[in-house]
Amino acid sequence: MHESTTTVSRTVLAGRTARLPCELPRPPDRPTLVLWYKNPDTKPFYSLDARENAIGRDKVLEGSELGRRSRFRLETLPYSFKARVGFLEVKSITLEDAGNYTCRVDFLTSQTMMSLLRLTVHEDIQRLTVTNAYDVLLDKKAGPYELSARVMLTCRAYGGFPPAVVRWVSQGEVLESSITQPVSTPSGRHIENSVGVLLHLPGLKREDNGREVTCLASNTNLTKPHARTLTIDMYLPPLTVSVEGADQPLQVGLETALVCRTTGSKPPATLTWNITGSGNALTSLPQQSSLDGNTTVRRGRLSPTMDDNGQTLTCTASNPQVFHFTLVATHTLTVLFGPVVKVLLAPALDPTNIREGEDVYFECHIKANPPETRVVWLHEGEPLLSDRSRGVLAQGRNLVLQRVSRQAAGKYQCRVTNTLATVTSEPAALDVLYPPECSDDHEQAVSVAATEEVELRCVLEANPAQVEFKWSVNTSQGWKELEESSYTTRGSVSTLRHRPHEFDFEEDRFGVVVCQGSNTLGHLDNPCVFTVTAAGPPEEPTSCSLVKQSATSLGISCHPGHDGGLPQTFLATVRDAGSHEVVANASSPSASFTVGGLAPGRDYLVLVRAVNTQGISPPYLIHGFALKVAENKINDTGLVESSSLLVVFVGVVSGFILVLVVLAAATRSRCRRRGTSRDAATPDNKHRVEALSSPTSTASPAAPPPDTADEDDKDTVNRLEEVEQPQMPSRSVSHTLLSRPTSALQGSAATPDPTSLQESAHLACSTHLSGPSPSIPLHSTEATSPRGSTSLRPQSQPLLSTDLPRVPGSSTHKYYTLKINTTRQSNESFV
Repeated sequence: MHESTTTVSRTVLAGRTARLPCELPRPPDRPTLVLWYKNPDTKPFYSLDARENAIGRDKVLEGSELGRRSRFRLETLPYSFKARVGFLEVKSITLEDAGNYTCRVDFLTSQTMMSLLRLTVHEDIQRLTVTNAYDVLLDKKAGPYELSARVMLTCRAYGGFPPAVVRWVSQGEVLESSITQPVSTPSGRHIENSVGVLLHLPGLKREDNGREVTCLASNTNLTKPHARTLTIDMYLPPLTVSVEGADQPLQVGLETALVCRTTGSKPPATLTWNITGSGNALTSLPQQSSLDGNTTVRRGRLSPTMDDNGQTLTCTASNPQVFHFTLVATHTLTVLFGPVVKVLLAPALDPTNIREGEDVYFECHIKANPPETRVVWLHEGEPLLSDRSRGVLAQGRNLVLQRVSRQAAGKYQCRVTNTLATVTSEPAALDVLYPPECSDDHEQAVSVAATEEVELRCVLEANPAQVEFKWSVNTSQGWKELEESSYTTRGSVSTLRHRPHEFDFEEDRFGVVVCQGSNTLGHLDNPCVFTVTAAGPPEEPTSCSLVKQSATSLGISCHPGHDGGLPQTFLATVRDAGSHEVVANASSPSASFTVGGLAPGRDYLVLVRAVNTQGISPPYLIHGFALKVAENKINDTGLVESSSLLVVFVGVVSGFILVLVVLAAATRSRCRRRGTSRDAATPDNKHRVEALSSPTSTASPAAPPPDTADEDDKDTVNRLEEVEQPQMPSRSVSHTLLSRPTSALQGSAATPDPTSLQESAHLACSTHLSGPSPSIPLHSTEATSPRGSTSLRPQSQPLLSTDLPRVPGSSTHKYYTLKINTTRQSNESFV
């Protein structure tokens, strides 16, 4: 057995894989065991069993980190030891792995071979940094620096083995070189070795702007040198700046041209317009620079506003890189404007917590140039004057409201005037808080059928409007509070569905229901009371009247009576006044009707009733008539006739009235003379007058109602004919014909004797002078509207009236035809 040794050196960069060679024998001998040792260790950190029955089986020394990273590889064919050299591959080499290694190979027949290897590990530089004098890391630029500034840059290489060599180079010239002794600096929990070099450039000049300096660091030829290049950045500040065009006073709305100019900045300065303390944006045009970059100009347009008055217009020239060096040109602006007004509550008041009875203070904030000359306070758009009795004190810019009430809530404004304009401020809302109160009547009556339900709606006035409600009902056992599930609440409104049939006792079904409420300010002092009664038929409509008449229609309007607690519908039945035949029917949810399809020039009776599910009301009777066709045309076209036709019509009517007055005066004079001559009349005259007034002599031409009318309408019409007609006032312009026997009235039916005719004429004259005798009925309706637009009172005889042309403005008159049979005696005349 013999031994052979070989010594080899290897240099590897840390972090990479090292291949350590081991010499193997030539065939035919083959190895049986390969052992690897490091330094003087007696135990191998890695071994390979190369026997035939155990090819490829390796073993790592327990606890050896180096052994776990090691694997033995053949140069060529695996598992065949015909190759000359094998390699031990060690992954992730570290500095600790450097040293002397021994590869021992045992053979079957040959002597043991020893291969010695010296492993050197180099570590690359970890990082290269450049810092300025303030120890601030720099990347690609150094600066910015002003003229004559001193530059101090430190380049430092961290880590690496062997220690790095650092140099500053500029344009191929070495400026500074590092010392070779590394410096240890703490870095977290570890100590880092570093090598640094300082570059000192005193007194920078303009030509130093843009100069490049490079830091080079290297420690092994296994890698390229590390380099960091920086550019010296220099900026020249602006020298002058000025503003042109802002010397004169400005006017609101008048645009002014401005110019800002600066020189001496490199790179060109940035010019910025500004109006201090104002939000007005001056329109700035793009800036322009001269060819050499020494002069920069920026123009602008300013439309001054009221906010610009007294503000300072500035143009700032600043080097875009040297921000701390700027030049500013300033001008103070003078602007005239109308008032700017704003109303605010006094700062001490909380606008969300103002209650009734508290004092409130408003302030009118005014900005105006020239100053204001007048201040007027407004509440809901109406002027608010000082009134100490109401607690209102309006004094200039201040408004004091003492002991405010809920009526004081609303919007407040102040109107300010100066020599340029009058301006009203935006409204400031005053919200006054108060406890709940009933917004409707304190007590309400409600009717409902026993088997139905009624909705009781409790509406409260409250602020805040979020109200907590309680409902109570008065029963035979006392007051009972209802459960919350029986009613709904929304804000300041609560709705209860009252169902009388749900009460066990009949006496509890109708009675008093009380609604109470409270908000954050207090409780309802007087609860809202609902008196629930049993529903019934509706009441008769009231105050019915004719609101429109035409040739074929009547318009009727009434005031509805009590609805009996249920929805009601209104019915109108129109009957012919002579035949009592039903000619039209109409219904409406409201007490207003328009009945069409009527015959022109006829008199009608209209019966108006109210109906609900519980029954029908008694009828309300009114008397109306449809206009004649000619009369309707006059009414329809009267509004559009020319003024000349209106003058002619008024003249004709006036002449007609004048003729009537003259005839009436003549008749009155004649009757007086005849009355004097008959003071000594025979007693038979008395009997004749009594005969005229006797009920047996009264004509009654009314026609019986038609068979189609219902029984209620028949009774109503019959009662209409049985009630005595009210008396006409004395000295009436026109009268109905006095009741006489048919032979005396018609004239053509019989030939009366002259004495009777004279007595009839005398009686007519007496009626004209002193009014009708209480025993002689006159046939007329109340003169409240044309042809009787009020409720008819039944009369003893039907009207004997004649339609005459209606005179505008004289709707309270009726005209009647007097049929008087008489003879002319002596030289007398009779109308």
